[in-house]
Amino acid sequence: MFEPLHFVWLAICALVIVGGTVLSLKKNLSLKGGLNIFCALCVASEVVKIFFVLIREERHNEYGVYIKETDLPFHLCSMQIFCAFIARFTKSERIREFFVRFMIPTGLFGGLAAILIPTITCSFANVRTYQYFLYHAGLSWFAIFAIYRKKDPLDVKAFLQVLAGLGVAMMIAIYINAVTQRTNFLYVAAPPMDGLPILNMDNGWLIYFLSYVAVVLVVLLLFFAPFWIYYAVKKRKIKK
Repeated sequence: MFEPLHFVWLAICALVIVGGTVLSLKKNLSLKGGLNIFCALCVASEVVKIFFVLIREERHNEYGVYIKETDLPFHLCSMQIFCAFIARFTKSERIREFFVRFMIPTGLFGGLAAILIPTITCSFANVRTYQYFLYHAGLSWFAIFAIYRKKDPLDVKAFLQVLAGLGVAMMIAIYINAVTQRTNFLYVAAPPMDGLPILNMDNGWLIYFLSYVAVVLVVLLLFFAPFWIYYAVKKRKIKK
């Protein structure tokens, strides 16, 4: 973390996010157009990730080549793949709106956190490095682009929708973690790292989980609050 090569990737990701945002708004790219680009990035990312793992690491059992449970797309960032494809190809505007609103805070937080705290090598000789950083940069770009493209996308209704979506995702993750017994998707089974002041297992899993939910709630409120203030001020100006 924050080694010389990491700073290089931070600069590359910043260029992708800022450049992509400016270019897409300058070209007046539609929301569906943005979803098309992000869906294409998702396909390329997963193909590279899966085939690189299969070819490079060559995991075999009696049934053939396999990937580890931890490579399944059920972390917060990889879950955005399902959201993007549903949002792009659904015929229901309400469903599209729900998933886009869900992707904005979760994709932005997840993407930027992954870029700042990489869980993979920063070596330019590793194919997974390109897949990891460029996917998360693309995810962050789409979240920022969607904020600009949609009208008032982060109102109170969106906040409640994101909470509901995260609640469902956490329940699914609990079941998946229980089935595999080797994964910690969405960090609902254990803290993301040892030694954290609030998110720890010192008082058992239930207290950890409740603390985790409380932290998520506070972070979302801090994210949404500036937008609510902005929308309120804008509405007052329009009335005047």
